[in-house]
Amino acid sequence: MKTAQSLCAALTHSHTFRPLSRHRCYRAFLEMLPPRFRQAIAFVTIKNDQLMVALTHPGLKMELNYNQELLKSLLSTLRTHRPECAFMRAEKVVVFLSRYHRLADAAPEPSVPHYREQATGEFSESPSHPELAESLERIRHWILKNREATPS
Repeated sequence: MKTAQSLCAALTHSHTFRPLSRHRCYRAFLEMLPPRFRQAIAFVTIKNDQLMVALTHPGLKMELNYNQELLKSLLSTLRTHRPECAFMRAEKVVVFLSRYHRLADAAPEPSVPHYREQATGEFSESPSHPELAESLERIRHWILKNREATPS
């Protein structure tokens, strides 16, 4: 009887699932990079002996162009330590900007609505109870403070 590990190993070595093993090597390469580069890279691939690095932000393109030797040395280190990643040979490094963004990066940040305060802080009836009058005064104070803070 085969174990789950032997079945997974047989599947990853088959022709159909070969891109999964390549993807695992690309992931290992990205994990070797410093965190600031790792966050800016959308994906990497190797094609025609070129390491293609796609960036999500144009700010780090020049810095990665200057650090091409670092990328090449990490590739050679990865090839020596992981024999399944021997296909990752690159003579040249190409850094380009991609329109592809990871889903985690694509989530928009919540925005604060900017609107002008509509309330004036004037109430139609004055309360007879002192606690209600005090609460209304605090509310009036907050309303007037918001009216001063928002642009007209």
